[in-house]
Amino acid sequence: MGNEYKEIIESVQEFSPITLEEMDNVQLMNRTDTKYIFPSVMLPVLLTRASGLYRVLTIKEKRIFRYNSLYFDTPGLKTYFEHHNGIRPRYKVRFREYEDTGTIFLEVKRKVSNDRTRKSRTKVDKIEHKLSVESGNYIEKQSPLNPEELSPALWTLFRRITLVSVSSLERITIDYEISFRHNEEEKALPFLCIAEVKRDKSNGSTEFMKILKAAHIYPGSSSKYCLGTILLKSPIKYNRFKENILKINKIEYVY
Repeated sequence: MGNEYKEIIESVQEFSPITLEEMDNVQLMNRTDTKYIFPSVMLPVLLTRASGLYRVLTIKEKRIFRYNSLYFDTPGLKTYFEHHNGIRPRYKVRFREYEDTGTIFLEVKRKVSNDRTRKSRTKVDKIEHKLSVESGNYIEKQSPLNPEELSPALWTLFRRITLVSVSSLERITIDYEISFRHNEEEKALPFLCIAEVKRDKSNGSTEFMKILKAAHIYPGSSSKYCLGTILLKSPIKYNRFKENILKINKIEYVY
């Protein structure tokens, strides 16, 4: 990953910066999402092609940030299987740490349709391994989940680049160096990128989506929580995600 990582850093420097405050107008808490999976070796070229069309989130001169998320689920993996079975609305609960800034949120994501997600969050002091009364109350207000049934289920760790369109209400997150952790087990996917195009409503392809299409990269459903659950908690039913697993295995084999 050494040379490739250097190429990613160099490509990110080609973008004009956008501050966190400026990006507040593109928070998209109620949004339409389109996800893509592709080999990380393709990322530098894709970034170069997008550099004049997007700005990159920059905080204290940093443009690539480390994210750590701890997902909660029931002993029977209720949120995983609701996703697997296509239930809507469905929910996911996680603590997310923005490692470079030290900021931590408790987040509740609600999936309401194929491409529409609503996210609510509240700032907290630390990642909890046992839900506090305050966190439990927040989860109850934002979802039908019973916080007493929830416990830590999976860590997801990754680096993220965030792009913001210069001409439309659009935000793109690009995650790479992805790994998962559960208890003492860990699975790393250094060959994989997951990109997500987020916009208020579907109004045709965005510039980045056109760049991906020209590179023969097409949309596909992808949940890091579900992927990590499959990889670290086998055997587990994953029929709905089989196409994704085959695609990831192919990327790993080829690249």
